[in-house]
Amino acid sequence: MIDANKPFIKTGCIGLAVIAMSVVLLFVFPSKAQWMPKGFFTPIIAFEFIQSPEEVLQMFGGTDLFIQNKMVNAMDLGNHLDYMYMCLYAMFLFLFSTTCAKIAKNPYYYAGAALALAVLAGDALENIQLIGITANLSTGDIMSSLRLLMIYTWIKWGGIALIFLALSPWFFKGGLFSNIIGAIGIISFILAIAAFLHRSVINEIFSMSVAVMFILMIIYCFTFKDRTGGHV
Repeated sequence: MIDANKPFIKTGCIGLAVIAMSVVLLFVFPSKAQWMPKGFFTPIIAFEFIQSPEEVLQMFGGTDLFIQNKMVNAMDLGNHLDYMYMCLYAMFLFLFSTTCAKIAKNPYYYAGAALALAVLAGDALENIQLIGITANLSTGDIMSSLRLLMIYTWIKWGGIALIFLALSPWFFKGGLFSNIIGAIGIISFILAIAAFLHRSVINEIFSMSVAVMFILMIIYCFTFKDRTGGHV
């Protein structure tokens, strides 16, 4: 049953776990790299959008085996822990979307829930490629993993952007704070398109917009009160 007054509370609690796991991963993934593609400044984001074996080798320290092994170990640990993280954030998006559907009595919002499952699958398959790339770094046999990585990475990131877009009508029916979330969601979707068309610093800005959206949506979960037909 949905709490008549605070229907997003349970979703918000999952959101807090998302934040906690984000902090853990922040300390696990490497904070810097020997080299990253132009415009990137976060190693894990650069790794997810990497495009060639030459770029991978450069980013992981070239022929310096000490640097290479250190970075591989950090990336692998982060990507293994990321399975827990992806389950948490996908559950958050799934529950948020289904709660909107139930309150609004509109099955349209179940689209966000379906996309959350696709995002989870994309992220899991993305991690398999990332771990496969680091496992075969010494042999250089990573081209097939790189091709699949591009597909799964965009299933994940594109799916998240589509969820924000799908939820925008819900947010635009609310008050000022709700409208701000809706606007940032649309901006995030536009940034996703720009990042897909041109890999650059836009990818980093897009990823930051996603982080901002999650934080705002989590806050929304705890501040929302269903007083007048679903919105404050």
